[in-house]
Amino acid sequence: MTLSKRERVIRTLELEEPDIIPIHNLGLEKTGISYQYFRKSEEYTKYKTYIKNDFSRFKYQWAGSITELRFWNVDLHGMDPWGVKFNFIIIEAPPEYPKGSMFPLDGRIFKATKQIDTGLSYIWYEDGYFKTPEIVHEYWDKYGKPIDQINDNLNYSPQIWDSYIKSLESYLYPMAILPVPISESLFEGMTIPRVGYYMRKNPKIIHEVLNEYTKLNLEVIKRLAEAGVDIVFNLDDLGFKGRSIFSIEQFKEFLLPYYTQMYQAAKKNSMFFIQHSCGYIDKLLPHMVKAGLNGIQALEPAAGVDLPHLKESLGDRLSFLGGIDSSNILNFGTPKDIEEEVKRCIKAAARGGGYFAGPSHNILNAPWENILALRAAIEKYRMYPLNIN
Repeated sequence: MTLSKRERVIRTLELEEPDIIPIHNLGLEKTGISYQYFRKSEEYTKYKTYIKNDFSRFKYQWAGSITELRFWNVDLHGMDPWGVKFNFIIIEAPPEYPKGSMFPLDGRIFKATKQIDTGLSYIWYEDGYFKTPEIVHEYWDKYGKPIDQINDNLNYSPQIWDSYIKSLESYLYPMAILPVPISESLFEGMTIPRVGYYMRKNPKIIHEVLNEYTKLNLEVIKRLAEAGVDIVFNLDDLGFKGRSIFSIEQFKEFLLPYYTQMYQAAKKNSMFFIQHSCGYIDKLLPHMVKAGLNGIQALEPAAGVDLPHLKESLGDRLSFLGGIDSSNILNFGTPKDIEEEVKRCIKAAARGGGYFAGPSHNILNAPWENILALRAAIEKYRMYPLNIN
């Protein structure tokens, strides 16, 4: 039995064994060394594919190049035809941040800096400007609250989504991306010390900010559901190496209520909700699963994530995406090390279904032979019934 990409993805999210383990990969960082190797390789020429549409190219962002996605033979990827779901306002940062740019939606300040190894420009987070309630309200009064910035020029029709799926069905199944990472926007826009301070001294402003970010995402979920989307992807970091960014108590009081609203809005519309988070979040996941989370992506081993324990304790309710070490083993290991790492993750999480093979994060500067070894190992061991010694 050979399933379609969509059938394989949905069956895995339903926690059943498909025909083969599906693949999910965040991909090669375009400014890193690994992507430069890829661009110069025979593999790039072999898989070069561009998907375009016959709709208006001004209103809708179609798939474009899926060359790398074909190289990885992905089954599932976060991408949709609607591009910017809110009016992405960028302004010049305050003068104390020379050459910086700022998002008035959340106060995050970024600066373009060249990568040391490639000389290519990368947008780095620099600081957060929303350090007081007065600053938050000043910028929202001037530029609008997040919900005021939603892009109403996009047509979330089933025709658009169905055509998008049709154009990609030979290659992969897409999941739509939510526009605002509520946790990252909070702690990057306000800075972690200020968030911690206001959680103790003025919790009202934390709830106000999170509520505004969530309102925008809920509106987008509603529109995606009307279009027929069945999987939404939320990229929102919650962890450091070795611990979560906020305590369990802080997470449950301030962030979980808003995640719950989004998870339940998706569930109400028969949609799966998958979340990406870097870092160690093992102790947060039981609460997220209870609130309605369907899948977790990253599972960063370098942060201390215990994939076998998570599978044992949550595998009857949660799908797992990733887990293959893209920080240490992929960058500094041998091809044999990488093969063993792939086997480790498949052994830990794939039995009974519910697992998508792939690295824990974007790939930056791994050697080309290691990239090829990763792809080969996944393909070698992804067949059901599993056969791993």
